[in-house]
Amino acid sequence: MIDPRSRDQMCATIRDYMAERITAFELDDALDRLARSSQDRTLNFVSTLMWFHYDDLKNHKIHATKLQWDYFHRLLLLLESEYEADFVRVRSSWREEWLYFFHPKQSSAAEIAVTPFPSISSLLAVRRSLKQFVRTRYPYQIAGRRIRNIFVESIMWIPGGIVMLIISPFLLLIKLLRPSHLEPRVKLPQQ
Repeated sequence: MIDPRSRDQMCATIRDYMAERITAFELDDALDRLARSSQDRTLNFVSTLMWFHYDDLKNHKIHATKLQWDYFHRLLLLLESEYEADFVRVRSSWREEWLYFFHPKQSSAAEIAVTPFPSISSLLAVRRSLKQFVRTRYPYQIAGRRIRNIFVESIMWIPGGIVMLIISPFLLLIKLLRPSHLEPRVKLPQQ
């Protein structure tokens, strides 16, 4: 089910964050509120994907590379279109999960350039169908920004690394007993 009003509000929120009119805390609150208040699963999909691109523990203005900036525009394109997206559980064998645990698949440059869309042709089809879509230039003054200084970031990895060493055997066991993973899927509009 597509909720155009909520999609427009989420687009405006993401654009406000990209234009530095709101901070990470305001973005987090708005994305969470919009995803929870609507039946449109694409809003939850975009909110989940955006969560990986800001810090929800320290308030800050946008912090993004050129790749992330382009990714935000593809998410906006998805929201402005009539496409729907969600995470789909895909079954796999324990052997695949074992190999993936130790050797995660590296995405190619082409896959990164079209994510979350499944192919270049689907991305181009959506882009051509939305003549009014506005893409803003990457502001290079944000390229060198950091949320925390390098020393603090280094120190923060120590407790996280210790926790991962302790719980990694349990994670591996769970992955082997439940051989499936989530993949993003974008569906064409219902016709």
